[in-house]
Amino acid sequence: MPAAINPLPDCSLTWLFGLLELLDDCSGREDGYKIARELNFKFDDLLRVMKAGEVLGFLSTPAGDVVLEPLGKEFVDSEVNKRKLIVREQLKKHSLFAYFIRLLHGQEDRSLTKEVVLEHLAMLLPNEKPERQFQVMVNWGRFAELFGYNKDEDRFYLDQE
Repeated sequence: MPAAINPLPDCSLTWLFGLLELLDDCSGREDGYKIARELNFKFDDLLRVMKAGEVLGFLSTPAGDVVLEPLGKEFVDSEVNKRKLIVREQLKKHSLFAYFIRLLHGQEDRSLTKEVVLEHLAMLLPNEKPERQFQVMVNWGRFAELFGYNKDEDRFYLDQE
């Protein structure tokens, strides 16, 4: 079994991108509770978005503040294709994405059935819901043009190299 595989926060990237834009408008730093109040977010929901930002290296959360990191600022200032590239490079460093990239590279057609992916997720992350992790992995991977999922063929696959 591979070394520590970290789960993905159950968060839509669009929420994260909105938070990055908001931080950019606030000179790059704001109190987390203030953000939650202003956006009418439950703090737990904001925590997942903040965690997603930390996973991607876009923000940090010292002492209850949310701080836009240089990579997050670069993301905000970039056009869409550069944004996809930045996210793709960050995802490749994440243990869960790295694991599935290696696994898919080992497949002749660079794809697996959803069922096989769910089995791996259940084994790797026994305390997480495999279906949710799968959805987050597919959604983030699609944005970054790293992974794809064809529902009709039930194939999870490595996107272009």
